[in-house]
Amino acid sequence: MRAIKLLTFYFLIWNPVRMQEITEESRLIKVCSYCTCSEIPEVDGTHLVLNILCSELDRIENLADLDKIQWPENPNGLKISATFEGMGLSTLGKLPPNSQVETLRFTNNAIKTYWPDPFSDVPNLKRISFTQNELSEITPDLFTKIESLEDLDLSYNKIGDINPLDFKFLHNLKRLNLQSNLLKKIPVASLEPMTLLEDLDLSKNGIQEVLLRRVESVTLKGIKRLNLNSNRIRSILKESFPENNSIELLDLSNNIIEMVEEDALSSCINLRELNLAQNNITFPFAVPPTLQIAILKINTLYHWLNFPASITYIDLSYNRLSALYNEETVDFNNLEVLSIGGNQLRDFDIQRKLPKLFSLDISYNLLQEVPKCLSSEILPNLEELRLDGNPMDSIYFKNIIALKYLYMNDLIKLTVVDDKAFSNVIGRRGEDDVNSEKSCFSLYLSHNPSLSNIQDGAFDGTNVCMLDISHNNLSVLSRSVISPPPSEGVDLQYNPWRCSCEMQWIVDDLLPVLYRDSPRLLDELRCGSPRAHEGLRLVHWYNWTGRALCDQKSLGNYEIESSTEPSKVTNLTLILGGCIIVALLIAIALFVYLVKSRRRHRIRQAALNRKSQSSSDAKNTNGLHNEFAALNKT
Repeated sequence: MRAIKLLTFYFLIWNPVRMQEITEESRLIKVCSYCTCSEIPEVDGTHLVLNILCSELDRIENLADLDKIQWPENPNGLKISATFEGMGLSTLGKLPPNSQVETLRFTNNAIKTYWPDPFSDVPNLKRISFTQNELSEITPDLFTKIESLEDLDLSYNKIGDINPLDFKFLHNLKRLNLQSNLLKKIPVASLEPMTLLEDLDLSKNGIQEVLLRRVESVTLKGIKRLNLNSNRIRSILKESFPENNSIELLDLSNNIIEMVEEDALSSCINLRELNLAQNNITFPFAVPPTLQIAILKINTLYHWLNFPASITYIDLSYNRLSALYNEETVDFNNLEVLSIGGNQLRDFDIQRKLPKLFSLDISYNLLQEVPKCLSSEILPNLEELRLDGNPMDSIYFKNIIALKYLYMNDLIKLTVVDDKAFSNVIGRRGEDDVNSEKSCFSLYLSHNPSLSNIQDGAFDGTNVCMLDISHNNLSVLSRSVISPPPSEGVDLQYNPWRCSCEMQWIVDDLLPVLYRDSPRLLDELRCGSPRAHEGLRLVHWYNWTGRALCDQKSLGNYEIESSTEPSKVTNLTLILGGCIIVALLIAIALFVYLVKSRRRHRIRQAALNRKSQSSSDAKNTNGLHNEFAALNKT
């Protein structure tokens, strides 16, 4: 009897519950059946993760109900990283339980709303991304029970304000990205719970002022990377940053900053990189002694800042500097990159050695000649030199200098490269050139519209590994200028070359090398003259049996061929013109004939009308005579 009761309980109670569970399991969406699941290395490369990628190409029905998805089997116990990208999600559902999920990305969707506590069953989340969605607000029930979260990306949404309670559970957050939202001010109160925050990105919002010293906040003092670029900030004041803060990287570029107070950055005692590019700063200001990288390009500075001895990178390009720094008051022994192009320097004359400088940009200034101080004695480790866009009418390096890259483009006044112009430029052996017998350098001498002549000895004593003399006005080039050909190629394109016998060496010696090693440098290598060859690519004569540019017979044949086509076009034009003239004549003759025929027809018709009228009048007259005769008789 007891057994019967147990069976009855099984069928009536347990079995329907079990059947319901089986039915629910059958409705679950197995993610790996639709999306891509694979084991890949983590970003740091230290271990593997189970990566799930669902994109717009994966059509999954009812995916908006994320509580219906089924996580894949994970026998190896790997951490799970899941991406739901471009799926058209408008509502974020509650995810099913899984303690191995560490990364979730919902990028490029249309998420506006979400279920309460959507991540409460995935408690070990460390990274969440909502970039490129439609979120306009955050509520406290979005980030609950995920206190281990370290990285939160809310960029490219429509968040205009943040409540102080929205992030109250994010005590371990280290990186917060709020780029490209609608914030008008820094959400200081909302950041308070994030005591471990190091990286804060508030770029591309509408923030108008920075006044962080007025707030006593442990969180603000602990931030190491602060990005405020592309906002509407007008000034940087003494009250902009907290006292003795930890900021190491500060980006204030692309704002409308006109003034930086003298001691505005004095509280940034750990600042290493400062970016103030593309503002309206005119007057210099003090920088911290720890500064290593200073980017102030595209401003209106007339004077140099007083950079500390620790500086390694200076970019003051496109300002209004008319003089160099004072060598007596600065120490640039650690300087590695100096970019002062686009200023108003008429002279570049330094006396003190810059022992670590490997990149120097003095392009687009007012230099009329190559500066005398450019030498290996003053710049012993220089690798890259830019002299583009200066009003130089000649080139001559007076002292020996070792380089890897030399740029001399856009020299609008340069007409000729004289003999021995580059004789003092020698190559610098790089780390990859240890086994090479001789060091070489790459020369970029292009886009010089007046350059029409490079003399034979211009490169005597040098070893050029790459030569770019494209986009100039060259018509002839001697074999001795680039003999032997540079090992990495020579770019001769976009020049009006005169394809005559004196250029036959290019077809014989250079063309096969370029065809084999650098065919891209032959695309626009064309003849500019004589007229019969204008526009013809030199590769036309590749593997030509004879001396193509010297053989008058081959040239004559090509001239006949090239002149035949225009004659055909002329004959067709004449025939077409004749046909049009004949048709016009026929039309005119037909018109005249029709006019005359119509006139004759009118005359004939008028004569017939007069004749019929005369007959009618005659009959009427005879009738009247007869009547009068009868009357008279009577």
